[in-house]
Amino acid sequence: MSCHQLNPLFPLDSLHCEEEHWDSNEEIIEKDPRNYFFERVGDSDLDKDNKLNPESFVGFLEQKLLGDDEELRCLLAKEKGNGVWSGFEPSPSRAEAVEWILKVTGYYSFYALTAVLAVNYLDRFLYSFRSHMEKPWMTQLVAVACLSLAAKVEETQAPLLLDLQVEEAKYVFESKTIQRMELLVLSTLEWKMNPVTPHSYLDYISRSLGLKSSFSEHILRRSECLLLSIISDSGFVCHLPSALATATMLYVINSVEPTTGVQYQDHLINILGTNKEKVEDCCRFIQDVATSAHFYSSNKRKFGSSPFSPNGVLDVPSSSESSNDSWAVRSIASVSSSPEPMPKKVKSQSQNHAIF
Repeated sequence: MSCHQLNPLFPLDSLHCEEEHWDSNEEIIEKDPRNYFFERVGDSDLDKDNKLNPESFVGFLEQKLLGDDEELRCLLAKEKGNGVWSGFEPSPSRAEAVEWILKVTGYYSFYALTAVLAVNYLDRFLYSFRSHMEKPWMTQLVAVACLSLAAKVEETQAPLLLDLQVEEAKYVFESKTIQRMELLVLSTLEWKMNPVTPHSYLDYISRSLGLKSSFSEHILRRSECLLLSIISDSGFVCHLPSALATATMLYVINSVEPTTGVQYQDHLINILGTNKEKVEDCCRFIQDVATSAHFYSSNKRKFGSSPFSPNGVLDVPSSSESSNDSWAVRSIASVSSSPEPMPKKVKSQSQNHAIF
């Protein structure tokens, strides 16, 4: 009798590959990615002496560069379609919500891209509902939903919705309330959850500069940290992602290796074909914000106690605008709920004061 007959509850066993010569004690050697090309070499790529044909290797490199160029063209086209938001004047609660997102990102050691995506979702939603976000707790609820969605997109494991509400959260919302807000965010953003961000260009710029691997990794990490330190400023959304990425990388290289930064300045701008004036404008923005940012400071922002709670239906004034705006008001109102008592686990976590 076969093992599949003895174990009918495991139908996926038939999908496993059978290794004829497998030794469980055999050391597993990680493959060098540089050998990828040589593993795919066929007979047509060898000359009569069974030596590698140089033309094949050159063709492989050209194919890789073409793939990178195609990736860049797609990113720039997608960025051009999104454009730059004009007249975006977020409420003060936006800055607090972003700071909370960054603190939770550090608390759970999320990827930097998770925070960037969460803030992107938040800003796009606030831009769509800019005339209806009157109460500070509304922005906080949207921030929780956006961070939850970003964690589901980018992280391998996302915390429970209640556990996500740590780091001095002013309000603690019920899971069902957050889930309804998640659906509203998804529908408002038209399920476009993979937007072009400055983070999208960092790796491409690093590869194009041809920096040494160790130095490149250091520059990338510093660039990610810089992006997170300036993202809470509302001026962040007024610049193109490509210009922000170029200016961020230039700022970091200048701070690490000033002489190298001058050498790579023109090359950095030409990599993405970004307008030089826009890059210089981003550099001034980064300089102004980064010098006053306290992202790595041990002093955490203290939130005061809330004078009110989000009970019942939102207090939204009647609108004489389009039917879409009326639907928007009703949609936000439908996800309102009274905050549930902060569970003991969340209380204990919020008192740890983890610093990002």
